[in-house]
Amino acid sequence: MVEKRNILESSDTYTLSDFQKLQLAQSYKKLYSNTILENKKIEEAQYNKRVYNLSLKTLFENFFTVWTQIVNEMTTLVYDNNNNKNINNYLIVLTKDDRVIYLGLMFILLSLISYFIFLTK
Repeated sequence: MVEKRNILESSDTYTLSDFQKLQLAQSYKKLYSNTILENKKIEEAQYNKRVYNLSLKTLFENFFTVWTQIVNEMTTLVYDNNNNKNINNYLIVLTKDDRVIYLGLMFILLSLISYFIFLTK
């Protein structure tokens, strides 16, 4: 007589061999170590991109590129024909990515220039 049993309930039907378990554990370990290494690389790259780690040359290059991007986006926003001209869109252009840092640098430069102008009067 044929024994009728549910294949899914049987514990010995779908088991992994010891070799497969070892390979699976090694692949998980390798994947985990690779993600840790990649996360460290990304974290180190972000740390090196911080403003106080930049040289003056790269700081000024980034400053001028960011300001040209801001001016370009503002002009497209002003001369755009659709009705999305509200203050929120202008603030989004100013605060996108790392632009806030360079916006602050611009305000510092403008305040120093105005200070020296008023000082010489």
